[in-house]
Amino acid sequence: MKKFANLLLLSAMLLAFNTAQAHGNTKPEHGGLIQIDGDMSLELVVGKDGAELYVVDDDDELPSDGLSGKLTITSKGAKSEALLKPAGGNKFEAKGVKIPAGSKVIASVILKDKASKVSASFATGNP
Repeated sequence: MKKFANLLLLSAMLLAFNTAQAHGNTKPEHGGLIQIDGDMSLELVVGKDGAELYVVDDDDELPSDGLSGKLTITSKGAKSEALLKPAGGNKFEAKGVKIPAGSKVIASVILKDKASKVSASFATGNP
């Protein structure tokens, strides 16, 4: 019985440690797809009139002002790019871009130091 209690305590400690070490938010705040890059969470929202990208740094919104980025879209073997423009708060927009279902999208954001970059790869739903 003592071994079982020790095993149970050790398991609980390991689970608590894992939870404490997790970085980035994995829950979509805007109904999009989430990917994590280090402490950063990127959420891609695909719409009829374009796409939006939201960036969160260790649970704090990363202001988009002064940052730049792009989306690289691969669909049916064809590749295209769309610039991400700051749109207030932690939001970027790529107006007019079409992202068909089944596409692979790589979102890249260049940070204020102009040398650091955060990026993530997304797979949109099946066609």
